[in-house]
Amino acid sequence: MHDSSLGLRERKRAQTAEAIHVSAAELALERGLDATTIDAISDRADVSPRTFFNYFQSKEDAMLGIDESAVAAELDREREHDPDVLVAVFDLIYAVFEASGGNRTRADLKRKVMHEHPQLMTRQMVRVAELDDRLSGIIAGWLVDDARFAEGSDEQRRDAAQIILGVCLATVRGAMKKWASAPRGSNTSAETRKNFDDAVSAFRTVMEKIV
Repeated sequence: MHDSSLGLRERKRAQTAEAIHVSAAELALERGLDATTIDAISDRADVSPRTFFNYFQSKEDAMLGIDESAVAAELDREREHDPDVLVAVFDLIYAVFEASGGNRTRADLKRKVMHEHPQLMTRQMVRVAELDDRLSGIIAGWLVDDARFAEGSDEQRRDAAQIILGVCLATVRGAMKKWASAPRGSNTSAETRKNFDDAVSAFRTVMEKIV
């Protein structure tokens, strides 16, 4: 299959996921959590309830835009990661960011829904913890092939992976804040990626000075 066909399929999938998320979030804001049903969400998004479950595991996940299958596709994707483990980790974080709904419409709706329905924060916190564990596991697997970590135990590599992930997430936090606070329509995908890359470059500059 040609890459162009794959790209089209992925774009259509992302559009459907966003339609379901927007429908779920809007209904939750209009009617409340209990009155927002999967049938109502599916009807507004113009999909079948069966299709709904191809994208979201529950109505709460749809309200928050937690498309686990899209994130899992990025986590499971075979990729030739850069020999520089930090570059590989930063690339993985960005891929997950995009798969998690890296656009302003979804971010704004998520904030509004969680503000109106704070009980959704529990699901969001669980999801962040689960994602952290999955990312750490992937990074630990990469460290097996890194001579600097190969002789350590699995536990030591897991600990190292969590430290690396934490440092990388802290590095790009500024870029994410800039993305979140920018005026609507001013943050294109290219600009977001540039802010992300600038944060990584700044991190390298600081490390060269202090190490």
